[in-house]
Amino acid sequence: MKPPYTSRQGQFLAFIHHYATLHGRPPAEAELVQFFQVTPPTVHQMILTLERRGLITRAPDQARSIKTTLPPEKLPPLPGASTDTPLPVRQTEGQQPTDTEAAVLRLGKIQIKDLFTHYDRNSLDDSEFIPLLDTLIESFARAGLSALAVKELRCQACEFYHQCCQEAEPESTMESNMELMFSYLPGPRRKLWLRWT
Repeated sequence: MKPPYTSRQGQFLAFIHHYATLHGRPPAEAELVQFFQVTPPTVHQMILTLERRGLITRAPDQARSIKTTLPPEKLPPLPGASTDTPLPVRQTEGQQPTDTEAAVLRLGKIQIKDLFTHYDRNSLDDSEFIPLLDTLIESFARAGLSALAVKELRCQACEFYHQCCQEAEPESTMESNMELMFSYLPGPRRKLWLRWT
């Protein structure tokens, strides 16, 4: 039986579903723009089309209110994923990531970059920002992203933090910046980051 959506519409539906599963809230249109690398009007038009076709619902004038109306088993895999791969699949040392895990990892990297952009624009205090960053990455670990992929997210976060520190203090070193970053994490969380970075 033919699905009630086009291939492209299905990819948007899959992203909305997986994002909401990972984060407990629907994505913003800006996150769809970044993930699919299209323009904001393209995403907005897609949202209107999906809503008109009854594939999603939205609350008027409420941000992050998109909900898929189809059960998860009726949705296609995330872009680039094979149809027989569930989300997510644990990866052990030496294994190659699945297409689905690669897509989820890409989503994680986009969100980390967005969080640092928000941090830069809003001058958040590190004592608030670093635990928020840790929570974001931990949400991907709890959702089943492999230890290697989570390590990759943590490494990217460390590199971004180091860049931010160097913009403020060009002579700062990676070692001193990581020491500063980890000082904002409680003991058990700090040990986890030290082990995986």
